[in-house]
Amino acid sequence: MSFIAKSQEVGSFEFNVADRIAIDDVIDAYGFYWDSNQLDQFLSLFTDDAIGVIYNNETKVTYNIKSEEQIKSDQERMNYFVQKGMQRRHMMANTILLEFTEYEASLLKYMTLLTTNQKTKTEFVTPILYRFKLKKVDGIWKISFREIIVDKPLDKPLEISSNNKKKSRKGMLLPTRSDKKLNKDRMDYKKGIN
Repeated sequence: MSFIAKSQEVGSFEFNVADRIAIDDVIDAYGFYWDSNQLDQFLSLFTDDAIGVIYNNETKVTYNIKSEEQIKSDQERMNYFVQKGMQRRHMMANTILLEFTEYEASLLKYMTLLTTNQKTKTEFVTPILYRFKLKKVDGIWKISFREIIVDKPLDKPLEISSNNKKKSRKGMLLPTRSDKKLNKDRMDYKKGIN
């Protein structure tokens, strides 16, 4: 996967510093709001028509981040982590700005996902590459597109909708499996999902 800077050359200082700081604030708030289970604040960072992209077994899955189904799924995921005593931490790292105009921006952001289970042991889950697109809406930067590329698979199955026979994302819930099929020694089961 190759990303080439369009209007923003690496090292260029020809950009609005206030906008650049505001964009960094939005991306940092993304991790803080999710990790502290503030779903309303988390969703406030996105445009109403924001699109999400994930990859499930190398199949690209696109969905609406603010759909009713996705909001319910996100709340259930947050509740799961609270009930299981799993504290997630999105550790934001390197950023490269791909495109930056007065009203739109595109960037790549590395992130390391950690989990602390039952306040006893902190574990590394996976590195993640995010691709964000943002738009300035009424003077506020909002995420309009988020692509998540993980270095190792997480336990997030893609379900098939029986209505239209197309692959559709039913949310990012833990899979339902019988104890017989579930290998509880798998590391991704022990760590949970993002």
